[in-house]
Amino acid sequence: MQPIAFMMNAPVTAGEVCDLREAVGWGRQEGDYPAAFAGYWATVSGRDDAGALVAWCAVLSDGVCHAVLLDVIVHPAWQRRGIGRALVQRAITHCRHHAITIIHVDFVPEHQQFYERCGFTTGLGGIIH
Repeated sequence: MQPIAFMMNAPVTAGEVCDLREAVGWGRQEGDYPAAFAGYWATVSGRDDAGALVAWCAVLSDGVCHAVLLDVIVHPAWQRRGIGRALVQRAITHCRHHAITIIHVDFVPEHQQFYERCGFTTGLGGIIH
């Protein structure tokens, strides 16, 4: 398989994101898209050589010092190849380029080692869902 081409803030369709969410076992959340796109500060898209969206994440930010990575997704057929780490690194690099100094990410416990390998320090947090 060919390498993935990563792009910042590239156009994606609601269907592409919903399909990717479904592929990893998340709800499609069709009611959220495309409206959610307007609220993202940045996005990172990863496409294969056929142009299919195989990796994606969104970034929320105050544009000053804080950013939060959302929906870090890699299609199961492309997992365990470094694509997730490359996706997260692209998001971090973009944030750093804009002088964002604090980057947050929420994750379930089974993804802790992945995010620590990406450079995050695990701390305490909370979520209401």
